[in-house]
Amino acid sequence: MDIMNTENATIIGRNINIRKLLERKVRQHGDKPFIIFVDKEMNEEILTYNQFNEKVNRFANWLLSRDIRKGDFVLTHLPNSSGFLIALHACMKIGAIVIPSIIFDVAEDLEYKLNFSEAKMVITDGDYYPIFDSLHEKCPSVKDIVIYRSAQNISGTHAWNDILEGSSSELASVEICPLDAAQMLFTSGTTNRPKGVILTHANFLNIGEICSRSFAVGPHDRYLLVLPLFHVNAQCISYFPCLTSGASIVVCEQFSASKFSELLRTYDCSICSLVSATLRMILAQPPHPLDGESEMWRCPYAIAISDEEWDAFEERFNTTLIDLYGLTETLAPCTIMPIWGEHRRGSVGWPNFGMEVKIVDENRVAVPAGESGEIAIKGEPGISLFQEYYKNPEATANDLVDGWFFSGDYGKVDNDGYVYFLDRKKDVIQRAAENISAPEVERVVNDHPSVKDSCVIAVPDPIRDEAVMAVVVFEDGATATEEELTEFCRARMAKFKVPAFWRFWQEDLPKTSIGKIRKNIVRAEIHKTFKP
Repeated sequence: MDIMNTENATIIGRNINIRKLLERKVRQHGDKPFIIFVDKEMNEEILTYNQFNEKVNRFANWLLSRDIRKGDFVLTHLPNSSGFLIALHACMKIGAIVIPSIIFDVAEDLEYKLNFSEAKMVITDGDYYPIFDSLHEKCPSVKDIVIYRSAQNISGTHAWNDILEGSSSELASVEICPLDAAQMLFTSGTTNRPKGVILTHANFLNIGEICSRSFAVGPHDRYLLVLPLFHVNAQCISYFPCLTSGASIVVCEQFSASKFSELLRTYDCSICSLVSATLRMILAQPPHPLDGESEMWRCPYAIAISDEEWDAFEERFNTTLIDLYGLTETLAPCTIMPIWGEHRRGSVGWPNFGMEVKIVDENRVAVPAGESGEIAIKGEPGISLFQEYYKNPEATANDLVDGWFFSGDYGKVDNDGYVYFLDRKKDVIQRAAENISAPEVERVVNDHPSVKDSCVIAVPDPIRDEAVMAVVVFEDGATATEEELTEFCRARMAKFKVPAFWRFWQEDLPKTSIGKIRKNIVRAEIHKTFKP
């Protein structure tokens, strides 16, 4: 079958696009609550499928009036909100490509993303507007800025409510192929600039079906979403499975460990996705007598925790954690623990339907069961794997070969096909749910006039898994304090990337014959004395 011939396709993801998916769900569940948005002040907004779709159409019509067309990039810089999801769907309904920006991004990050994509529009909150106002002259492709929420009107921008009130809810059709790009998410890796990962309509349709079936999500469910929607995790493990199955979703603007149990019970939530940092923060809260009385009988989960933490959470909330593993390039989970199968502690489950996993050595040759090596995932680009790295054919060709995505992570597979994640191979630090590129942090640290060289490594963090440490060598005769270096970094990178710890190295950093820093030596030396 021709991959572009979608009229009679029967493979999940190829036969419709996200616009058609939403409109189907509106026909099925029109008057049912779809989005239940709880803001940081615990105010509530409820939108039925009909109401949500009407707002999406109104915003989509306005986008068309501003000359946003199929293939154009639009950057959203919003926390979790109904507005985030309305903007997301409005863009995708007309074939525009959304860039969900991390709200902690600083001006330099945003300037790079806007210019790299040549984005035509920004959708943000009034609190973030000053960053974009400062980039006006540096990002000439941006023609419009939409303000979702603001205490006052901002000159030169478009107010969200005015847009919706002044637009029609009848939307003309737009030809969208399932393999057209829907979003570009940026991922940290081994380079000092993040790569743009292109994800298609088919990608989100496919993973919505996979996760709704793997987690047994149905129209009767209410899914509590506490992780950020600008990440692939929340979209693919929580949001799209809900849309796919016609469920309701409680979208929290911010994660609150102290309110977690109350939210579960208040909204009768039957499922929620977590990561290690959020789980540990929840366990740190005083137990409530009703913790185990919620409807949350299963909980998709990622990033390793101790057996004690695992047992404590399952017992306290009377639930089952369902471990999984994945990356942005694999639409988050490419392996999931079988919900009704044998759960093997430490494993991240089986490959998704239609995918394969193998473990390879340094030459990308498969190794026997039980041996460790790099995790490689077999899928179909644009369907079960990402389509490409935007404007980076070399990286795409290196990481995606004959349908195999070479993840850069270490793992193993046992004799029964259970996959085990062991470690990150790439130079990435995992702080809670954030992946931080060590070279990206080093690039900023090295820009300080007093710094001759730096080596950024991960150190243990009891709550967030890993913290960022920068090991610094100063220029001859130069110096700087930890506070000065921290402030320098805060002005140039998202706050979660700023090193939490600093060490000043008194000699040149150890290097290989070709000049690469031998991080294993630096890491071993630091870990001898480091205490979190």
